[in-house]
Amino acid sequence: MKKKLFFAVAGLFSSSLFLAQNMTVFNDVPFYSMYHYLGAGETMPAEAYSQIPAGAIRLHAYEQDIISRKLTDAEIATIGSSVTMNITLKAACDNYDRIAGVNLVLVPKGSASYTFNQANIKRIELGRFITPFMNKNATIKEVPYSFKVDHISNILHDFSLSSLYDFWIESRADGYSAAANTQVAGCADRTDVFRGNLEFVTSGTATPAQNFFLPISYRDNLNNYNATDVMGQTTRIVTFILDQPVENVILHLTSSNHGSNSAGEEYVRRVHYVYLDNQLVHEYEPGGKNCEAYRPYNTQSNGIYGTAPKTLRAWISWNNWCPGDAIPNREVSLGNLSAGTHTIKLDVPDARFAAGQGYFPISMYLQNSTSGQIICAEPSNFKITNQFGPTVNIGWKENGNSSQWETIWSRKSVYTPLYEDIHQIQNTPVDSRNDLTTNWLYEMYVKSKCTSELNSIWRGPIFSTVIRLGTDETSRKKVSVYPNPTKDFVNITASSEVNKLTIFGTDGKQLLDTASSKIDLTQLPTGVYMMKIDFADGTSSFQKMMKQ
Repeated sequence: MKKKLFFAVAGLFSSSLFLAQNMTVFNDVPFYSMYHYLGAGETMPAEAYSQIPAGAIRLHAYEQDIISRKLTDAEIATIGSSVTMNITLKAACDNYDRIAGVNLVLVPKGSASYTFNQANIKRIELGRFITPFMNKNATIKEVPYSFKVDHISNILHDFSLSSLYDFWIESRADGYSAAANTQVAGCADRTDVFRGNLEFVTSGTATPAQNFFLPISYRDNLNNYNATDVMGQTTRIVTFILDQPVENVILHLTSSNHGSNSAGEEYVRRVHYVYLDNQLVHEYEPGGKNCEAYRPYNTQSNGIYGTAPKTLRAWISWNNWCPGDAIPNREVSLGNLSAGTHTIKLDVPDARFAAGQGYFPISMYLQNSTSGQIICAEPSNFKITNQFGPTVNIGWKENGNSSQWETIWSRKSVYTPLYEDIHQIQNTPVDSRNDLTTNWLYEMYVKSKCTSELNSIWRGPIFSTVIRLGTDETSRKKVSVYPNPTKDFVNITASSEVNKLTIFGTDGKQLLDTASSKIDLTQLPTGVYMMKIDFADGTSSFQKMMKQ
C-alpha cells in the first residue's frame, strides 16, 4: 500500500544548562494481556487505572496494551542535549516472547486524552524490545533495556511543534496471559503480564538549532502476501514531499521479523535493502547476535533457549533477535534532499513467509538529528569471491572505519566448537582457507571490530559448494595430468573437450590461465598448486599438482 505523508517543521530550541538528572515517566505500572479484548460488559481491573500516574491514559485493545502520559513543560525544560531512555520490565503472568516498546506521540495542544488511531496525532517509535520468557517466581524477575535518544531533545524543544502539540510518552508491552494461567504458579485467573519502569537520564545544554522532523510509519506491517506495496514481493514504498531543501537528513528505521510458524521468517535471516529515490543507500541483515547473554532473563521453559548453552553459530545462523534484547534503532544517512517528491523503499527480496504467515513491523521517520548512539557498522556485500578444490576465498565491504574483522569458518549445520575456525583479519577485508575437508559444505560469517569492546553484528552465513578435489570428475572425464610432480611443463589430456585451464596458488590467487593442453610452469616457484579444468559442457574439475 503506497503512502503519501508530509509533515516537516522547523523551530528553535530554548537554551538551558544543567547537570545530569533522571526524569521518571512511569514507575511500576501494570500491563495486561494483549489478547484480553474488552467486549460487552468487560472491564479492566481497578489497578489498571489506580496504579498509573495521575493524568495518564490506558489505550487497551485487541493485541495491544499501552500506557501514555503527557510530559509537563517543567519536565521538557530539563531535557538537555544528551538523553538516554532506560526501561525495566518486571515479570508478572506472561510466558511468551513478545514485542514491547516506547513511543513519542504528538497530540493536539490541550487534549486530555486521545485514541490510538486518531487521525491528527503523530507517533514515532523510540525503542522496540523483545520480552523474555520470564517467570515471576524465579530469582531474576526483571530485565533492563536502554536506548540513546539524543535526537528527541530537538523535537521537544522545537517551538513550532510545541505551539501545536503536547508531547506524550507511550509505554507498550504486548504480553499474553492465558497460557501462564496454568503454567506459572500464582497466575490463575490473572490477566496482568508485566510491570514496568521508564525514565530519561539527561544532561548537557539544549542549544538553538533548526529542526526537521517527518514521521512516516509506525509498526506498519510488511510481508509479501497481504501487506506489501508490490504484489508478491516484500516491499514497502513511502512517498513524501518536501516544500524546501533539507540538509543532513537521517532515516530512523526500526524493523524486526516475526511469525513463528514452521520455517517462518522469524527464524530465517534475510538481507534488507533501503533505497532513496530508487538508489540503494543501505543494506542490513537483522540478527547476528549471540543470545547466551540473555539466558539469565529467560527463566521459563521455552523452545528457543533449551536447557543447555548453544554455540555462537547455533545462535547467529538463524536468530533475528534475542528474547530480552533491544531491537536496533538503525540510522541511515540520506544526505541533502532537494525540495519536491521523494520515495523511500524497503525491500526484502528473499523473504518467503511460509504458509502465508509472518510480518515485519516497520517504523520510520526522518530527522536532521542523530540519536547519539555509537554504531559499529556491519559489513555488507559478503560473498565467496572464488572457490576451487579445497580453497575458498571470501570478501566483504566495510561500511565504517574499521580495519579489523573476525571471520568464522565452520562445517555447515554442525554446531559444535570443534567445527568453528575463527580468524582475526586486519587491514584488508578478505580471507581464505586452502585446507578445507573433502565432501564437506562450509558456512562462513564476518563481523567488524570497531574497538576492543565494540563489534558489529555478524553477517552471514554464506555457503560453499561441496568441497571436491577433482577425483570423481577426473575419473568420469578420463583426465590425465602428467608428469606430476613436474619441473617445467605439465600436459593435460581428457576424453571431453577442455575450454580452459587455470592455475591457482594455495592462497587462492590466480597465477595463469590458458587454452593449451601443455602448460609452462618454469616461471613458478617450487610448491603445490591447484589446477582448475573447465570443460565445454560447463562442468569443472580440480587437480592438485606439484612443481619441483
